Amino acid sequence: MTYNMKSLPLFLGLLVLFLAVIFSMPILLIWSLNTLFPALAIPYTFYTWAAGALLISMFGSSNLKLAVKDQK
Repeated sequence: MTYNMKSLPLFLGLLVLFLAVIFSMPILLIWSLNTLFPALAIPYTFYTWAAGALLISMFGSSNLKLAVKDQK
């Protein structure tokens, strides 16, 4: 399989965009909670970012599994 050199910048650009979205999601979670509930006043630190990432990974839609039984 051969690769065109024009596809490498596209691949790297998409990879950078994907990683930027993944790493910004916990900050957006903290921002949204602070906006909805101002009394929380959650600081923007590495530990709150890590806690947000953990919450997103635990309760994200990709981890929700619904058991569907066959009705015969």
